[in-house]
Amino acid sequence: MADTPISLQHSQNQGSNQTLGKTITRYTVSQLIRYFAADLPKASNYPRHARAYVVFCLKQGFGIDGLSFTRFTTELPPNRVSPIRKFLLFYQTIGSPAVVADPKTTKIPPAANELILRFIREAKNLRGDRSKETYTKALNAFFIYVDQQLAQGQPASFSGLTVSDFVQQLKDNQYSAFTINLYLSAIKQLAAWCIRKREDIKLVEDQLNALRDIGDVRGLAIERTFYKDSLESHERQQVLGDIETARDRSVLVLLGLEGLRTVEVTRLKLGDLDFEKHQLLVLGKGKSTKKAIKFFAGCRTVIQTYLEETGRWPLPYGQRGEYLFDNLKTHQIRYIVDKQLKKHGLKRTGMSAHSLRHTVGQLLLEEGVSLEHVQQHLRHETMETTQFYTKKKTRKTYFQQMPD
Repeated sequence: MADTPISLQHSQNQGSNQTLGKTITRYTVSQLIRYFAADLPKASNYPRHARAYVVFCLKQGFGIDGLSFTRFTTELPPNRVSPIRKFLLFYQTIGSPAVVADPKTTKIPPAANELILRFIREAKNLRGDRSKETYTKALNAFFIYVDQQLAQGQPASFSGLTVSDFVQQLKDNQYSAFTINLYLSAIKQLAAWCIRKREDIKLVEDQLNALRDIGDVRGLAIERTFYKDSLESHERQQVLGDIETARDRSVLVLLGLEGLRTVEVTRLKLGDLDFEKHQLLVLGKGKSTKKAIKFFAGCRTVIQTYLEETGRWPLPYGQRGEYLFDNLKTHQIRYIVDKQLKKHGLKRTGMSAHSLRHTVGQLLLEEGVSLEHVQQHLRHETMETTQFYTKKKTRKTYFQQMPD
């Protein structure tokens, strides 16, 4: 396919000229098919067959030419060959421009106003589409509440008083404390962003004071508890035993002995495995730097066996940037864990792949490892998070330890 820019100048299709009639170097699949379909009847099936042919060429790495046309249409009926032949003639007429796949689209709910759109675009802490969706949903809910209040003749604005009223409505509607605090956090972050952008969005002093008041709105107290179950020592032995492949066994020991998160397992590279120092370098969730943790003997043995089977032992020096597990996804890890749990009758409510991380923390404490060292191994930001394991251990042993 040619890479030279093509100047589109066609008198037959003025509508198409307004969108695509300019010097370009390439089309997306959808742009090209729209251009082809511009002069066809709306009910025509030609664009559908043409798209299938173009997608085939992209997937196979073929050019859109006579050879790929022959390969694609060899076993097709004449009524499908004709649309593709017409498309190929059209494609050659416009100079055989380069074609690329359509960009992936993300599904983010529409924002209630332009303010939310700008905030979501510029918020550096919202890294994934799911976070953006959650914040957009929360902020939409608040501004819809403001509109409803104004429609009823009630005073409402982007201020601390209105945010307090909104929180109360969420409580009255029996939203969970977690959800209310999440919504409130999104509103507070938007308010702080507006204050930072006060000159750009031309805020007056009264508006700034109203926004500052939002920071004083209190969230709901939440008694943080474990939402994931954990395994007993003998149950963990069952899950880590009798595994079909060396890869699956390696995945399970990293979860069940080292306490890694599923996403951390997928990020492991050969250079993160230090068999001499007995250390494992882990890139944590939402982190940009790696932390070293103890590389336990039981885990080292299993990983070494897997490396031997895949022809990477001793560790190849020139391939330290290679992933330990090629193209492994978190949903595949969850499937591996669920399969083992079901196999041994241990799959129950609250028991999942992340439960193996809880299991590691719980069993380390029961084996007498200090709370500080468990925190360091699991890489918790605060001691409070690690103390949840202590609370669970206390509840577990309460009846046995209390004197009669």
